[in-house]
Amino acid sequence: MTLAASMPRTKLATAARRIALASAVLILIALVLHRFGRIETPLGIGLVLTGFAGAGIALTMGLAAAVVIWRRGLAGAWSAAGGIALSLAIFAWPASVAPIYLKLPPLNDVTTDTEHPPEFATLARDRPKASNGVEYRGGTFAEMQEQHYPEIRPLVLDRAAEEVYEAVSEAIRRLRWRVVAEEPPQADGTAGHIEAEDRTLILGFIDDVIVRVESDGGATRVDARSMSRYGSHDFGRNAHRIKEFYTELRARLDATVPTAAAVARGKAKARGRKVPTKAQKGVPGRAQVPRK
Repeated sequence: MTLAASMPRTKLATAARRIALASAVLILIALVLHRFGRIETPLGIGLVLTGFAGAGIALTMGLAAAVVIWRRGLAGAWSAAGGIALSLAIFAWPASVAPIYLKLPPLNDVTTDTEHPPEFATLARDRPKASNGVEYRGGTFAEMQEQHYPEIRPLVLDRAAEEVYEAVSEAIRRLRWRVVAEEPPQADGTAGHIEAEDRTLILGFIDDVIVRVESDGGATRVDARSMSRYGSHDFGRNAHRIKEFYTELRARLDATVPTAAAVARGKAKARGRKVPTKAQKGVPGRAQVPRK
């Protein structure tokens, strides 16, 4: 111990350890503050990138200190090793998600209707200036979505639009999305919309979601759109969110009793014939619904 204490110590080793520790603390604080909404996403991203830059400097200094210690026999091996290990631990996080980044398409906007996607209104006005635009790009986006997420399709139901809208609203509440604006479907056929925000569980990124409910030839069609507020790659989160929403919506619909009209349509489809509307009753050659 006396010999080790008397040996000259390289400053690179100490600096590497301290910079690596400071970088780890900075990243941790930035993630915690962002998760609980204390700082905006651009600031949080900037702090995290600063932490990664510091970890890169610490790793370089730690490796340089190890070379100096090996050649000159200086003290500070534990500090150099600590700086290197902590820096590698920091870089292990982005390295762990790199395969997902390379495997999934660079999408940040997913919708069940690529031709006429639901359009944001309230969220388009309230979004920060530094966030992504709300205009759907189509083209390449639609092709990549069709290739990687072919199951993302509209949901057509044999239910009245009002019933489906109530189930959609209940599903959104159960998923704990924060509703920003809602407008139920109208009797004149105007589609209903619900705009909401969803915060990712770990990092706390806010994504914008809109669900459209409209009558479609006697049935009701549900379209959803989920887009990232920041970044060009969502790591598959938006597609997963739509699937999760449809799963919850089906569960809400299964828990409710359909109206008599929906039941009649379902029985008619099972028999392979159409159910006449009110205007068709009494018309020769058209099957009529028996009265109870």
